Amino acid sequence: MAEHGRKSVWGYVGIWGVLVVLTVATWLLGTRGHLGSWSLPVALGIALTKTALVAMFFMHLVEQPGARRVVFPVSALFLALLLGVSLLEAMTRVRMSRPDGPKALEPARPASTRTAPPGSPTRWMGH
Repeated sequence: MAEHGRKSVWGYVGIWGVLVVLTVATWLLGTRGHLGSWSLPVALGIALTKTALVAMFFMHLVEQPGARRVVFPVSALFLALLLGVSLLEAMTRVRMSRPDGPKALEPARPASTRTAPPGSPTRWMGH
């Protein structure tokens, strides 16, 4: 850093470079990465890292005194707890059973709404 009160441009360029690398990593994970069940946690970790970098450096939270610095990590903790408890509940939810098999709860459609094969003269709107 240069003199007091004035920030160096190279620090911001470095953080921007890290953000670009993390964005490319996210894109590669989404298009070519096959991590199976680890895809979501890795993507969320990258997103959390990018969010923390933007908040700390571009929003200047790293320069703030005392309690203002605590607001971001505490809010991130509460968000993680909220999402974690919601995901835990959804993962442990008991699936409803279907008493008469999978077709029993599906309504029967009238014959007029069934799709005719392509090229059939009875197909709707000639498609």
